[in-house]
Amino acid sequence: MRFGIFDHNDASGRPAARQLAERLELIEAYERLGFRAYQMAEHHGTPLGITPSPHLLLAAASQRTSRIRLGTLITILPLYHPMRVVEEACTLDQLTGGRLDLGVGRGISPIETAFHGVPGDETQQRFDEAVEILRLGLAGETVTYRGKYYQVDDAPVVTRPVQRPHPPLWYGTRTLARAGWCARNTMPMMALVPSEKVRPLTDAYRAEWASLGRPAAGRPPLGVTRSVVIAPAGAEAMAIANRAFARFKENFEHLWRRHDVPMPPVLPADTFEAIHATGHFYAGDPAGARDWVAHHRDAGGIDYMALELCFGDMTTAETLASARLFATEVMPAFP
Repeated sequence: MRFGIFDHNDASGRPAARQLAERLELIEAYERLGFRAYQMAEHHGTPLGITPSPHLLLAAASQRTSRIRLGTLITILPLYHPMRVVEEACTLDQLTGGRLDLGVGRGISPIETAFHGVPGDETQQRFDEAVEILRLGLAGETVTYRGKYYQVDDAPVVTRPVQRPHPPLWYGTRTLARAGWCARNTMPMMALVPSEKVRPLTDAYRAEWASLGRPAAGRPPLGVTRSVVIAPAGAEAMAIANRAFARFKENFEHLWRRHDVPMPPVLPADTFEAIHATGHFYAGDPAGARDWVAHHRDAGGIDYMALELCFGDMTTAETLASARLFATEVMPAFP
């Protein structure tokens, strides 16, 4: 079982420059504490993400770290020409010394893609074409491709990635069909569903992996993202979580409410405490966190958790305290 960090970097109410500096300090701390990776979301035109170009923050973090893997969950491929993503990914893999984990996807919000001239009904086809070009460019020296949206003629890839054949391409899904697709393409998979629905996706991935004759020891990570707050006393953790989640929920809902569009079924309740009651998120003491992680591992068939430890208006001090407790009192129980 491995643990990483997932981060929306949503608006805290503090000045952007201060929040960005604090995030870099946190990434350094996550490395010291032994977290496997720091992986950022990408959002546009919304306080849900104040770093709409996550590659830039990862580039900065690459110069302040040496072991923790750095990546995206996800880079929204339809918003870029795929050759640009190839070049940026190769540069990031060089800057990190081969520590890039590149999450890819089509994006959850048609409102955000429309800001960039990409209608929601085009995102899936654009993604499918872009990921083909990405694979060609990251693994080869030139790219030639003919599709509906992208045409590339013998484009050289001058800067090559450190990792071969290419940096891992992570993917988040809700469907069995895409779970099998991830397995066929040797992609680490994040299950973007409530806890009770994770197991069918991980089972489908394992079944497809085995059907291809691949050894279980070489299988990529299968995981989930979950929000977590740890404190010595459960009541203290819940107070922090409820306060910070109110700000996060406001940020999450901002665009959907502004444009009067139905929100995706991502948050299963309106307060952190209510989501905690479903088992989806956790706020409490380290002993309870150990039980919570073990339940997700066993019930979901996962071997990776990307934890959102900082959200809403959580302070750096609150986040560091939570991260330290998780690293020192929870992680050692899952070697």
